[in-house]
Amino acid sequence: MESINNAAFSLQVSDKGCVDKLMINADSERMNWVLDPAYIAEVGYQDEDKLFGHFSINVNGTLYSSSRPDSPGCLRLSRGVLMLVHPFDGFEVHLTYDLDTNDHALHWKIAVHNTSGEELTLHDFNVWASLAYIMYRDADVHRNISQSCAVFPSLSPDFSKLACVRRSNRGPHLGVYAAKGRTQSVGTYCRFENNFFHNVSPSLDGILYHTLVLVGSGTQNPSYTASDWIYMHNVEPVRLAAGKLLEWEYVLMPYQHPQEFYEHAYKLGHPVIDYTPAVVTGGMFQAALRLPEGRQPVEVWLEHVEAGRRKRSDVTHLLRPSEAGSFTLEVRVTGPGERKLEIALTRGKTDIVVFNVMEPIKQLIETRVDYICRRLYQGDGAEVRHSFLPLSNQGESLGKLTLVLMKNIMGTFDQEQVRQVENSAVCYVLPKWFKEGNFSQPVKLYGDFYRIFDLDYIAHVFYLLSKFQPQQLAHQQPVEYLQWAADVMIVRLDEHLHADERESKETQLLGTYILFIEDLLRDLAQCGVADKHNRLNQLWQSAGNRMRRESAGYKGAVTEHFYDNAGFGPSCQALCILNYTNEAKLYGELLLANIGCSNDFRAQNPDRWWEALSYMIHSLWGGLVAAAALSAYEHLRENEYLLASYRATVAMFYCYDWHATATAKQLDRGQAASTYSVAGPNLNRPDLSRNRFGQSVFAQDGGLFQALFSNASGDDWDMGEELVAYLSGFGTKCFLYYRDGEVHCVNGEIVKQGDRYLVTSYAAYPREFYFFEENATYAAAQGEEARTIVFDSGRFYSSGNT
Repeated sequence: MESINNAAFSLQVSDKGCVDKLMINADSERMNWVLDPAYIAEVGYQDEDKLFGHFSINVNGTLYSSSRPDSPGCLRLSRGVLMLVHPFDGFEVHLTYDLDTNDHALHWKIAVHNTSGEELTLHDFNVWASLAYIMYRDADVHRNISQSCAVFPSLSPDFSKLACVRRSNRGPHLGVYAAKGRTQSVGTYCRFENNFFHNVSPSLDGILYHTLVLVGSGTQNPSYTASDWIYMHNVEPVRLAAGKLLEWEYVLMPYQHPQEFYEHAYKLGHPVIDYTPAVVTGGMFQAALRLPEGRQPVEVWLEHVEAGRRKRSDVTHLLRPSEAGSFTLEVRVTGPGERKLEIALTRGKTDIVVFNVMEPIKQLIETRVDYICRRLYQGDGAEVRHSFLPLSNQGESLGKLTLVLMKNIMGTFDQEQVRQVENSAVCYVLPKWFKEGNFSQPVKLYGDFYRIFDLDYIAHVFYLLSKFQPQQLAHQQPVEYLQWAADVMIVRLDEHLHADERESKETQLLGTYILFIEDLLRDLAQCGVADKHNRLNQLWQSAGNRMRRESAGYKGAVTEHFYDNAGFGPSCQALCILNYTNEAKLYGELLLANIGCSNDFRAQNPDRWWEALSYMIHSLWGGLVAAAALSAYEHLRENEYLLASYRATVAMFYCYDWHATATAKQLDRGQAASTYSVAGPNLNRPDLSRNRFGQSVFAQDGGLFQALFSNASGDDWDMGEELVAYLSGFGTKCFLYYRDGEVHCVNGEIVKQGDRYLVTSYAAYPREFYFFEENATYAAAQGEEARTIVFDSGRFYSSGNT
């Protein structure tokens, strides 16, 4: 065991050659930023071969690894420099940890040295960079927020980097910056334990091990990367001449906030690119580039795939210098699908960003709803009458119903669509989840327990049915559905109505009901349903007071999982709704740490891993966390929340994008897939790497997954509620804000015309515009939309009146 340190870091290397301790000296929490072998042993995971610094390499078709009985040679080159030498037949792998070169950084150098007299061919080389991405098996939430980090990758030919963000959002955090060599990709392997069926809660913990793919694609099966034209189209073996070295270098540095993360990158020679994560087809893509001294743009181009062929468009002529070393780019983009912007610089270096071009969101929403009703609804002659496929015992499967209803409330009304959902609510939902339709007796659909969270989705369906006119309904009057929703929510929130401990305890956990609880209470009061209103309001206020009291301990961050954005997202939003803004801000910090920043719009999603066993976009909780962040912005008025919410929203829509070309799973119009695995490869299921799927795909793996999804199939079983949340936020709203003295737009685009601004909203049903810093708002007349308006002299105006 050897140790080195400098002003910034203390590092320890084990006798087996892995880094088992990396501490930031100024960190009062004393977090270990790499996976600790002691914790892995404590929870029973047999993964010593995946600790930081272990590797596997394929040379001339033979696989070698650092996991051997004999220890590597460890050379202390100076007081603060250790070199580990792994000798093999004909070559060596060197890993050097250098704390001398820069007293405020760790330089991590990786080299393959050809010691033979012949050329070698490297087919694959993967090095574990297992950072502290841990969901601890520990009820102490403080441990999960202070001793664990999310890892957000930005992959680039020459300027890759990882933002390792402490889950509390309190610095120092850790930045990992490529300084030499090409990083092809970042993959993950997941180890977890889930005791869902053991009648315990919380029941899930786990770890993601990260691996740097330096040569090859990280997988032996080329079919798994065949569709990944963005990162894997030019991956080839590397030939290494006799006596030569192939080298990589990464610089690790602490940082306090996102701006400093990018400032460190800039000082290390990385360009800093601010870009629009998505535009609607026909919209204006915008990017701002800041290049380090000595770097100049040589060529700039856009790539996309159309009809199975890659196309390239030169946009160098659209690059405009703004100030020394800085440039702006504006490109009007038509045709949906992913776009890769590539920037070739002097000295032969290249950087990229990846953004999306989407069809109008209103069109996407209405096409999705049409698909649900035409293709997924099961009528009178079906085996399970009046259900919507795919079936599941979990309430998330009812999100399709709430989406159909919300679209019919906000957009084009279709009587048949509403009738289908009403039939399903009365003839399928009611008898399946409640004994003889008695709301006080939920059915134990999971063996010896029922799941409290399912009630949120059921109540939401009933509540939205109450929003229609009597003549638009067939089974009950609107006020009856309103009371049904109240009855379900009373059971949902009252711990005394449940005989068993698990269900009673889980009534205290938040869920998707926060999307409608305030509206439900308002409508109950307006309709004169005083008894149910008073009881439900008392339960809701009691829940709010409990959340407020428990916020200092972050108790709302725990759900069925030991740490969960499905807990702290709703907690933040609920506290905002109740105007407990100080407490909401505590959870808001967890939201900011949870939502990614990357050069790829698909890696800017809220951090979550369970549904993919990898860092992923999860449509449902990605969208609901985005909604929570937007609520935080509207109540706290801090721009970080607005930008984070929009990044998360854009990522979520990738699960509905039937124009996507960079995934193996292609969607027909109206189809959807709930999950996108960001990692490449996903080592638990390499076929899912950078692919879209539903969690039920894991049922074929047997065990727990087979039990969880034995009655669920299809890729979209848990989707829909996130689009309902979207429709209540960015679905109608567009925002302006100041950054560096300039006016910027979120969920739309802005064009300056003299002293005024023409603002075009990307919202599905554009009705509201906000500029909080100017105390300016605009709302379209009831039943009308406003796609484009004018902002001038501190006020919004209808574009038709100017």
